[in-house]
Amino acid sequence: MEASTGSKKRIIFATALIFFICLRSIPLFSQAYSSQSAVNWATKKFNSRLELDFSQAGLKHPVDRGSAVDALSSRLPSLIKEPLLSIIVDSSRSLGDLILLDELRFEVLTEITKTAQKSAGVFINNGQDMEMYHTIDLENIASLLIKHKTTYTQQIPIQSLSSKPYTGILIDARGSLPVQGEFLNEKLHPSLFPKIWTDAMELIYEKNMVEPSIALRKGLVSYADRINEKEFAERIGNDPLRIKAQKVFGVYRTDPVISREDALKILSVPQNLELLKNGKIIILVDSDLLSHAVVAPEKTATYYAVFKEFLELAYDKRFPDKIEDTHKGIQITSHFNFIADSPELLANEKEHLDSIARLLQQHALSNEYTIEIEGHTASVGKPEGEMILSIQRAETILSELQNRGIDTSSFSYRGYGGTLPIGDNETEEGRAENRRVEIYVVPKATYIQRSN
Repeated sequence: MEASTGSKKRIIFATALIFFICLRSIPLFSQAYSSQSAVNWATKKFNSRLELDFSQAGLKHPVDRGSAVDALSSRLPSLIKEPLLSIIVDSSRSLGDLILLDELRFEVLTEITKTAQKSAGVFINNGQDMEMYHTIDLENIASLLIKHKTTYTQQIPIQSLSSKPYTGILIDARGSLPVQGEFLNEKLHPSLFPKIWTDAMELIYEKNMVEPSIALRKGLVSYADRINEKEFAERIGNDPLRIKAQKVFGVYRTDPVISREDALKILSVPQNLELLKNGKIIILVDSDLLSHAVVAPEKTATYYAVFKEFLELAYDKRFPDKIEDTHKGIQITSHFNFIADSPELLANEKEHLDSIARLLQQHALSNEYTIEIEGHTASVGKPEGEMILSIQRAETILSELQNRGIDTSSFSYRGYGGTLPIGDNETEEGRAENRRVEIYVVPKATYIQRSN
């Protein structure tokens, strides 16, 4: 059995090597087809502009117009794939994360892409190129993730506050705000499913509180960058409760944190609890985050050559960690041994860290890449503490690499707490699997997606 398994691994690895060698010998990323994407959270639209170069594509203008339209249409899913997967779902997950976690099938996203609104192909640049516009309604994607049939309602707290019924809730989260549990300020980012917390980290609002029919039709919240009472009236009426966000929370900085006093103005009045159930919420964000270009790593033949080197090390068992190509970049998953509930590494991790430092030093530290370090913990019902610990552990790995002579000036780190489990938190084995650090080797080149 062992010999058979070993032979199978050799065959698979040999096939992978042939694939990567081929990648280096063909012009995978020519200028024949390209796309640029942007998201508008006010309209909840993901917009892409596709372009075809007739000469590079081997087509002639104008006789091959139909072929050009067909070629752009067939390549559309692959051209916009990486930017689309970077769309933020909630405080700790993007669409790409849901694909990796098997919570969303890429085939379903592809079908939405194929059936979305698309313009006719138009000649530009004196007929040398063709452009086409494509729009995905993000609510169509969000609807796939709304699976609850009934809602749960917040209870009126023992500690109540004199308040009155309002017609809606308007949260102003503009400007740079303190990040809950971290020592920095950042802006709030829109997402498909934001949550609302108090400054004591009590959950006030999340998608399972909203009537499914309303969540499917209108989404959890609306976003805007300025007050427009006429436009707001349909969602939050003419007398909304106006709240200033105190902080932001989450890996992706998606969740507004409000004061306990403002929360009690909602929770103390039954009619205001209905506002949550009916999704009568608007969040104000900065204009640069309301509508913006969507960037994604550009994976060239050089990138795949680096990935091949990583795979070779993993195959030879010179490197103990799992290595994968993901939508973010090359992912190294490491299960470091930390002192329990502490960011301090055990002494026996020295050799492990040395091997990672050598790997990055030899193959990834160039001007073409940046390194992202992400900490994860098991989930034991203490979300804020888990988030802080995961950040501290990611920072520990960054410091250890720096101590080994690596220039970490272009590195970044973040923590996800227990929000992205890969194992069952009900078992010790699963919790051990969830306690991990993921290191990403990410191409710096972004924005324009290309295909041959």
